[in-house]
Amino acid sequence: MSLRTSKQAPEETIKDFANEFYDAYELCEIKLVELENNPNNVDLINLIFRAVHSTKGNLSFVDLQPLLPLLQSVEDLLSKIRHGSLIFSAGVSDVILLSMDCVKSVVDEITGHGDSGITTEFIEVVKGNITSIIKASPENLQQAINTTINTLAPETVIPKQETPPQQRKNKNIPTDEKNLIKILKRHGISPDEDMLLMISLIKPFEQRSPYWHGKSARQLLFTLGMNTIAGNRVNPTQLAAASLMHDFGMCFLPIDVLHKTAIHTIKEQKQIQQHPRVAHDLLGKMHHWDYAAEIIYQHHEHMNGEGYPHRLSESEICDGAKILAIVDTFDAIMHERAHIEKVKRPFIRAVLEINRYSGTQFSAEWVEIFNQFAQKLHKFNV
Repeated sequence: MSLRTSKQAPEETIKDFANEFYDAYELCEIKLVELENNPNNVDLINLIFRAVHSTKGNLSFVDLQPLLPLLQSVEDLLSKIRHGSLIFSAGVSDVILLSMDCVKSVVDEITGHGDSGITTEFIEVVKGNITSIIKASPENLQQAINTTINTLAPETVIPKQETPPQQRKNKNIPTDEKNLIKILKRHGISPDEDMLLMISLIKPFEQRSPYWHGKSARQLLFTLGMNTIAGNRVNPTQLAAASLMHDFGMCFLPIDVLHKTAIHTIKEQKQIQQHPRVAHDLLGKMHHWDYAAEIIYQHHEHMNGEGYPHRLSESEICDGAKILAIVDTFDAIMHERAHIEKVKRPFIRAVLEINRYSGTQFSAEWVEIFNQFAQKLHKFNV
């Protein structure tokens, strides 16, 4: 059943409600990220609680009372956190923001921006899921969180009966040679023999780990897309080569290091941090790929000088590396962490996490460009 009633609120009332809600939604986005860094900050919890409570109180003015159960359950969740009987976590943060995102899609609909598809039946299911989180025992809490996230954003949770890694297939952008060439040509790149060789290496590279399946095409799409929005500030062909080859050195790490879920030892960290040099040196031995090699070597440097291998600062890092650093981290948040927690960050949370490090780990200028491209790509669930 649709959430909307036959009664229509005055246009001015809807506009005022929407403006106030969007402010509350933005506040929740910002404060939830801050809360992840400081989970015991009572002031942040109270700010989020008041934003949700205020939105709930205003629903009657625009005839959206069917949303009340959802926001009440979010309030109850926040109350449990306020009282110290539930520990705030990244998963709980995702549940709250995705619930607000659900409300936002309805507000977008009543202001004439699309069809939310949200029904009263769906709201009841989500309410029940959140109630299960509130009532869950410690040993069942994570599963209750995952179930709720899976309802709100079905693409984010890996099923309990997971396909064995060797049988798992990526359901997103295919990384076959034909599709990679298609992406390149879409951006005006006609692959030469060198690039065709790089493309031929992608399949064996991705077979090295089940968590790499599909990453080459996803990252190529993002790096070239961001560069296009910026007016191709970076040579597209060099950027494409860097995107395809930047993690090639990871192939030569021991499997137990690649798939380790515990904290890496200092020795293992040093092994991992050597991977940019492998691809850098390979491209350096070929003609005409010096800039692609530079991008690869710098893509783990941070704007604040705390990256590796040379602790370069923002002015010393090339634009191609600034792009690739964002894309590589975004893809890791969206996909690679799944084998650790059995749940991937929803798209919107992954975008927020990139923004969280704008100006410190990532270039603020390129984060803005990333945001523009992410908004366009969101509907494709890459």
